[in-house]
Amino acid sequence: MISQKILSYSRLLFLAAILFLAFWQSAASQEQRQQNGVSSTWLILQTLPSYSWTSFPRQTNFAFEWEAAPVLYSFGMNKLDPPWHFFQVTQPERFAGSIEMIVSSQLYTSKVGTSHWGFSGQILAHLPLVEYGEYLGLNFGGAHYTIAGMSSNYIVGGLSTFFGFLHYNIKFSPSDKIWMNTIEFRFF
Repeated sequence: MISQKILSYSRLLFLAAILFLAFWQSAASQEQRQQNGVSSTWLILQTLPSYSWTSFPRQTNFAFEWEAAPVLYSFGMNKLDPPWHFFQVTQPERFAGSIEMIVSSQLYTSKVGTSHWGFSGQILAHLPLVEYGEYLGLNFGGAHYTIAGMSSNYIVGGLSTFFGFLHYNIKFSPSDKIWMNTIEFRFF
C-alpha cells in the first residue's frame, strides 16, 4: 500500500517535472524568438499581400503584391540603434526616417500582355511629417517594374500612416503613361 502511494507520488512528480521543463523550454524559445524578432506569427503576416491597381493605356488591372525589404538604412533613430538593417525592420526604424531597397512580385488577376506576373525593384525614402512619422509620413523614390516582359521606370510618391502600417503610393511611368496605385500593409 505504501509502495503504491510512493509510486503514485513519484509518477506525479515525474509528470510535473516533464510539464515544467516543457513550459520552461517553450517560454525560453518564445523569449529567444522575440529577441531575434522572428516569430511564426510574423512569418504568416508576411504572406499577406498588398493591393495594386495598374492603369495601362488600354486597360486597368488589379494585382496582389508581395514585398521584401532586403536593405534599409535608418537615419532617424538614435545612435544606440544600428543604422543598417537587413530583411527585418521595426516600425520606428522605417517611419522615423529611412531609405530602403524593396523587391516585389505582383500577381495580376487578369493577363497583362502574355503573363499574369510582374516584378520590381524600388528605392524609397521615408520622411516623418507628423509625430516622427507615427501619424503621417512621406514616401518618395523610384522603381523599375517588369510586367509581362515589358520594363518601365516609375516615379513613386505617397503617404504612410497608422504607425507605418498603412502606405498609399502612386507610381507613374512617364515614358509608357502607366499609373499604379498601391495600398500596402507593412507588418513588423
